[in-house]
Amino acid sequence: MRTCAGCKRKGENEEFIRFVEFEGELLPDLTRKLPGRGYNVCPTYKCIKDFVKRKFRGKKDPDEIYNQTVKALKDYILHLISLCHKTGITVIGQDEIKELRSPEGVLILAEDLSPRTKERLKRENWLTLEDLFTSEEIGNAIRKDRRVGALFIEKAGLGRKLYENAEKLISLTSSNSR
Repeated sequence: MRTCAGCKRKGENEEFIRFVEFEGELLPDLTRKLPGRGYNVCPTYKCIKDFVKRKFRGKKDPDEIYNQTVKALKDYILHLISLCHKTGITVIGQDEIKELRSPEGVLILAEDLSPRTKERLKRENWLTLEDLFTSEEIGNAIRKDRRVGALFIEKAGLGRKLYENAEKLISLTSSNSR
């Protein structure tokens, strides 16, 4: 069990984002491998803000740490998409995704996809990352020369790690009510 450094809620290790104080900088440690003193924080804007204010007392800007964390999570998810694609657990394209019967996974919908198409592809038991990446960013992640508007990754193997980080990113971006 771990405790959030922002709100003091107790939970499992995977529920939190780990931050590390390294060479005077506060860094999100998404892989949990950086050296230094680590702090677990709930993936919400409020907890990050409370943690930074309590620990650094005005020396660090909570908004800057929040933005840095969102960017790091997005970059890490794009990296995981690339790895998942190499292992063959991705499904690309609207027609292929519509035919899927997979019980769990992450559906990634590009921000430049039409709202009508997005609604047609969503399923109740799938975690949906919507409007966080462009079709060009998704295409680059899977090393395609074309844009990819919709991508599904099954919750298996590396897909499980992507799923956990996608939940954190959704929690972070939906909690941002400054």
